[in-house]
Amino acid sequence: MQHLKVKYIPFTVLLFIMVFRIEAQETINQDVKVVREYNPTISDAFKINEMPSQSDTLKANPLFRYHLKGKAIITAPEMVPLVPAKLAKEPRQELYPSFISGYLGNYDVMGGQLLYNLVQNKDYALALKAGHESSWGDLELENKKEVKAPYHETMGGLYFRHFFKKKTLSVDMDFNNYTYNYYGMHTIDPDFDYYDPTPNPVISYFESVKGSELIPEEKQRQTTFDIDLGFMNQVTGNKEFQYDFGFKYSTFGSLTGVKENLVGLSGDIFVPVGDLNVNVDISIETAGTKIGNNNSRPEMFTFVNRQQTLIMVNPSLFKAYKSLKLNMGLRFAGETDDLGNDFYVSPNISANVVVAEGVITLEGGITGDVKPSTYRGIMAENPFISPDLNVKTAYHAARFFAGIKGNFSKATSFSARVDYSIFQDEHFFVNRTFTPFDDSDQQYTNLFDVDYDDGRLLGVSGEFKMRFIPELDIILRGAYYSWDLDSLQYAWHKPNMEIGLRGAYRFSRDLTITGAINLLGERFASIPNEIKKLDPVFDFNLGANYTLNARWSFFGNVQNMFASKYYRYQGYPMQSVNFRAGVGYSF
Repeated sequence: MQHLKVKYIPFTVLLFIMVFRIEAQETINQDVKVVREYNPTISDAFKINEMPSQSDTLKANPLFRYHLKGKAIITAPEMVPLVPAKLAKEPRQELYPSFISGYLGNYDVMGGQLLYNLVQNKDYALALKAGHESSWGDLELENKKEVKAPYHETMGGLYFRHFFKKKTLSVDMDFNNYTYNYYGMHTIDPDFDYYDPTPNPVISYFESVKGSELIPEEKQRQTTFDIDLGFMNQVTGNKEFQYDFGFKYSTFGSLTGVKENLVGLSGDIFVPVGDLNVNVDISIETAGTKIGNNNSRPEMFTFVNRQQTLIMVNPSLFKAYKSLKLNMGLRFAGETDDLGNDFYVSPNISANVVVAEGVITLEGGITGDVKPSTYRGIMAENPFISPDLNVKTAYHAARFFAGIKGNFSKATSFSARVDYSIFQDEHFFVNRTFTPFDDSDQQYTNLFDVDYDDGRLLGVSGEFKMRFIPELDIILRGAYYSWDLDSLQYAWHKPNMEIGLRGAYRFSRDLTITGAINLLGERFASIPNEIKKLDPVFDFNLGANYTLNARWSFFGNVQNMFASKYYRYQGYPMQSVNFRAGVGYSF
């Protein structure tokens, strides 16, 4: 029988905290300088984004997400330069609604995409996308062995918005099918005997299995489908009733027969009451994971069905003064999970103060976070995780933060922030191990388990944006992490720092050149009888886009130009220098 546990932060600590935070209702001042007359090009027809959020985009940490899909490391976020508006109405130019592109590259890469946008419609926004990329390239492991590391990714999506007078209806649908290999290095000998990791409870002696039974099949597949529905009103200021409701459904399946369905409901209500504002944020999310009857590898995998539901309620009061904004609230969360039931309580208090309007703003506060680990989420985080693994929910009971943001001038802006978190049950990836039947040293496979630990995390992050001339945009982001764990020696596979530098230069109206440098600090991996240090990642990329005319465009990029040999996870090397070159056509 599951026991209900209560995890909380003593409320007396709240009386001793001075907090500063930038709230969602803060107005962002931006100076727009018209440097030349603007006529939209074809590429502008494909920049449909979400409706602008009223939240401050700088209050989140610049945390870099490096995704591993058998290809080079992804560069820092793309920048879309601010485009000045026209000063006078001009005749409408034709914008082609469709765009098709294709490209080729080394490592036997082939890909393309098809995009469609509904253009010049004030009541509706519609975008469709479809794309595919395949690679049949080989990679070299640390033991100098050449292995096949192909991947095939197919994606499609729909973006729809209906704009009413003061309301917006949104529909988003996405499909993704990603097939890849478990190509990483392992030390399992297919001819050796190993202890059976799933012994028969009826017999009293140990059984053995051949190593060949413990080596996974090469191929794996992740197939996902998502639909998100939203309805919100569009108002400004802190004196009007605001709401934002959402519904989502997703389904996920893998080649090993695991299926997961997730349903979520959310609602955010903002009600002005006199000089105060009451905000209530509620969300309900339930996910069920099931395995079919096709487990042909009982010696290696032990699949268990799982049902998890998380309900979160976050009531808060908001008060705005001339230069000070305060947010005072609590976050309640209840979770029913086959891995354990929990009830969480954490503070949600923050404030911000404007030191100099449009120049410097300070922020700070204390909050908490519940991070449920769905099966799909873990497979996306590490595609080489063992497919029979269910990961526990992580709880960051308290996160103290303080920061500053501002502008040196009209051409530069910056933000800096310090975070200190206290967490429980955070997971860290380690290779799955097996013991030879002769009781010699353990061996590991190219699949991953997780270690759990409690501890503390100090993070220091910052962002700096520059635009000294209209044609050049530069953004620098960095973060430093210091892990203090209760049991583990290191935070396995977690970097101690991340740095990204990206620039975009409009050489001419038709030619744009981009460059990026990404640095991922050293990491540590745990394998039997050894703690392995993974070398830092240094990734330098260059790209260019040339518009020949209203219909034709050409593009190309080179990634990992210095041919850095690096590993995202223990045993899994990434591609060396690689390039893409392609052509696009608008119609």
